[in-house]
Amino acid sequence: MTAFIKKMLIGINQLILLLAVMVGFLISVTLLYLTELQQFEELDRLGNERLELYASTVQSAHKRFDYLPFIVSDNNLVKALLQGQELGDQVNRKLEEWQTESNAAVLYLMDRQGVVRASSNWRMPDSFIGNDYHFRPYFQDAIKGGQGRFFAVGVTTGRPGLFLSGPVMAEGEVQGVAVVKIDMTQLEMDWASGGENVWVADRDGVIFLASNPEWKYKSLRPLDELTFDRLKSEKKYSTNIISPLAVFDRSATPQGKEIITLSGTQASHGFTGGSQSYMLHNRSIKGLDWTLYYLTSLQDLSESKRNVVLISTLVAMLVALLGFFLASRIQSRQLLEKRVEMRTRELNETNLRLRDEINERIKTEEQLRQTHEELIQAEKLAALGQMSAGLVHEINQPLSAMQTFLASTRLLLNRDDKSSVEENLDDIEAMVRRMNSIVSHLKSFASKSKGQTTRVALDEVVENALLLMRPRLKRDSVTLEWQPPSDAVCVYGDEIKLEQIMINLIRNALDAMQYQEQERKLGISVLTEDKKVTVQITDTGPGIMDADLPRVFDPFFTTKEPGQGLGLGLSVSFGIAKEFGGNIEAENRTEGGAVFRLSLDAAEAA
Repeated sequence: MTAFIKKMLIGINQLILLLAVMVGFLISVTLLYLTELQQFEELDRLGNERLELYASTVQSAHKRFDYLPFIVSDNNLVKALLQGQELGDQVNRKLEEWQTESNAAVLYLMDRQGVVRASSNWRMPDSFIGNDYHFRPYFQDAIKGGQGRFFAVGVTTGRPGLFLSGPVMAEGEVQGVAVVKIDMTQLEMDWASGGENVWVADRDGVIFLASNPEWKYKSLRPLDELTFDRLKSEKKYSTNIISPLAVFDRSATPQGKEIITLSGTQASHGFTGGSQSYMLHNRSIKGLDWTLYYLTSLQDLSESKRNVVLISTLVAMLVALLGFFLASRIQSRQLLEKRVEMRTRELNETNLRLRDEINERIKTEEQLRQTHEELIQAEKLAALGQMSAGLVHEINQPLSAMQTFLASTRLLLNRDDKSSVEENLDDIEAMVRRMNSIVSHLKSFASKSKGQTTRVALDEVVENALLLMRPRLKRDSVTLEWQPPSDAVCVYGDEIKLEQIMINLIRNALDAMQYQEQERKLGISVLTEDKKVTVQITDTGPGIMDADLPRVFDPFFTTKEPGQGLGLGLSVSFGIAKEFGGNIEAENRTEGGAVFRLSLDAAEAA
């Protein structure tokens, strides 16, 4: 009986041990699966956050250069060169100046055949001047009147870059193409120095920007012959041979994210092992036919899995030994969670730093916009300062007259001459209304614009500007030729800013005539044609020198004596006109003097 009981107890112990082993095994498998699932979810979330941050960085790296082709194509010297005038040296210097100010790699100008006529690197041995790039897609897009976006390795320099292009229009036709090349290798250096795994691929799946040099000019999938031939004809990647990326294996996470395993030197920048696995995060880049990839390394995940397997094995052994080492297992689990928490905190801190950097850039752009508005306000206040003497005289006259009328009124009251008193009071009231109109308008003009585009009556803008400028007209003995239109003419804009343009143009005309001995005439007229409203301001001054005409709207350009002005009035006016979709042009009149034309879009009738 004792032997039977012992045998039964041994069987029960073996059964308990077997059940403990099975429970330990089930716990280890479940723990491994749940831990791996949690790790993948966390890595997926962090990877998506990093992907969005780097996508915004890539977008901002090219958007800040979008304006350059438009600036080049809108320049009169550029148009004149393409129309046959010998202005190559002047255009070269202008392109060099814009390139230096914008920090772009190269700015150049192509004719309708795709031959470079002017370039910012004209002084360099590898200058683009004379080179034929008609085969480039960015030229073919722009010569058809569109905007070009194309990344390629430079045929002349061998250096990769993003090419942005735009058409140069003259007389209603495309005369040439303006191109800016952007060096985006700084992004690669930033990625590599931060230890990040990032690449950018074109629509064909060819990687052209990467934190690891071994990834560059590799295709995500094998390319067909037609694609190879097209890349060769475009000379997109110059002499670089495109070969498939060394993908050792492909799989997916439980959430469906693609996992690739790279072998050899392509595994990772600085990686010395045989292979490396990554979780792929990708998104398209807005405005470009590119796809940005962020690769989350699964090396830490493999280490975590090994740790979990070890812990699970210990758990099975501990369960088999009736939980003798349960406390040790809990402690190991806590250590693992703490490591994950520390790693997560480090990644979150890095994300916060990147987010702060982006916010700082946004803040800088807002400060630039505010600085522009403050420049407009400063130029306006400077104009008011120069007009102050005449305005004070304009207000002082009615004040002096009012003092005389008041003295007269007291005498008339003593005589009980009520009718004469009422006449004096009517005159005083008229003077008060006149001064109130001037002071109220001065207050309105001196205030900051609210930056709102509304429907504005242009004839009222002219009248308000003349209200402030009449003292100067009287002082300089200028004859005003102004006939307001019979019907209200309206445009879209900001009333205060439009009035600032009008005052600047009128002051410019008066300054031009101030030393003229002959009769001084200021002409103002409003014309409407084809949904456009044009205000034309003419003077009888000496006109503008031909050499100065292309520069009259440049900042700080002035022909006045030192101390007479900073040369910002016409530049600020030109910027305001562009803000509302308009334009300002200047030219000399055949009968003498100059004419400035402000063109704006007509507003619909109320």
